[in-house]
Amino acid sequence: MSCPESQEPCCSPACRSKLAYFIAIVVVFLVVGGLAKMLQHYTETGSQAAREARARERAKAQSEVRQAAAQELNTSAVVSKDKGIYRIPVTAAMELTFKDYQNPAASRADFITRVDKANAAPPKAPEKKSDFE
Repeated sequence: MSCPESQEPCCSPACRSKLAYFIAIVVVFLVVGGLAKMLQHYTETGSQAAREARARERAKAQSEVRQAAAQELNTSAVVSKDKGIYRIPVTAAMELTFKDYQNPAASRADFITRVDKANAAPPKAPEKKSDFE
């Protein structure tokens, strides 16, 4: 390295500071690259076999959820006997809805009464007797 003012090797403070900045920048890039590699190493999720086992576990759980949802959509069951709420298959519900809406006004009124019955407030809890009674 040489300074433009002279043919001698660079010894001026300006050239030394430029060299120091260049070296500092290279060191910073090397440190950041090393930290990135360390972070990548520490955040790996494990071996390929462990990832495949987890994928099989998730696929099994997903199939169970889908199977349970399909069963709920296609079977009948009692949801709340006290309130008279039952679960019926989707196809049967669609047929009943089409049949009910032959008379829209009566269907809406019936629907409102069923919603009110299903969402009725529970009875008020009995009040505690006072210790002084």
